[in-house]
Amino acid sequence: MSSKTPKISVVTWDGGFRESFHTVDFFANQTIPVDEYEFIWVEYYGTAETILVEKINGLENGKLIYLNGEENWHAGKCMNAGVNASLGELVVIIDGDIIVQPDFLEKVWEKHKNQDNLVLYFRRWDELEETHLPDKSRNSIDHLNQFCRLLQPENYASCISLRRETIDAVGGYEEHSIFGGAGAVSKELHWRLRNAGFPVVWHPKEKIFHPWHPGTAPSYKNPKVRKQQWLIRQRSLMLDTVASSNQIEDYLEDYQDIPNAKPKPIKQEPLKIRLKKLFNL
Repeated sequence: MSSKTPKISVVTWDGGFRESFHTVDFFANQTIPVDEYEFIWVEYYGTAETILVEKINGLENGKLIYLNGEENWHAGKCMNAGVNASLGELVVIIDGDIIVQPDFLEKVWEKHKNQDNLVLYFRRWDELEETHLPDKSRNSIDHLNQFCRLLQPENYASCISLRRETIDAVGGYEEHSIFGGAGAVSKELHWRLRNAGFPVVWHPKEKIFHPWHPGTAPSYKNPKVRKQQWLIRQRSLMLDTVASSNQIEDYLEDYQDIPNAKPKPIKQEPLKIRLKKLFNL
């Protein structure tokens, strides 16, 4: 590791479920000098795949952190640990299976260097199962650029960049157990950053890529997912800014799960009858 303090810290994580560690390779080959950024991988549990350990050990600027967690993994705890260990003034928090362009960090720094309070998100382009090629999907940006599609325009979990002082100002990610799992904890953070008055924008051009892998998006049939979404809405409506497990507990006292709360369709008479009534026919 260089003795020079990096200006950018890249933070990513795993909970023992990653099928591939290609993200490390793409951050090992960036256009900015290697001593200007660090790459931090946080493992929720106490062990890591041998191939990941070898990849991180092969980096001049890599760190591998173990949280030694025992219960179900929690993305917020992983990302907070990575941020707390970071040295850069700018933090890039990215999902552990994303692929980026070689000049990604250069472009990120360019956007932030004159905008101290900026919170920047990046749209994730997803590969479809039918275009997945094991020998190309995890190492060819040309392939991904050709076949990936923008399926979730507002995926807040894919990548965020912001000043270290900005994420510290809102207390980082929420660590309450209800936000364990994928996605919700990042969406919740997004609302607190907005409520705190930080300018939150999506990068207008830069694509990041997500190779296809088995798995499904969170289902709203899952009671926990419904509860997460309700809590996120509360944080938005109440203009909350700081992470607080105690506040989450207070909100949960008022929570009522209504799994089938859908508006009932309006029953209408046939058009011919409605016209007759309208014109007194």
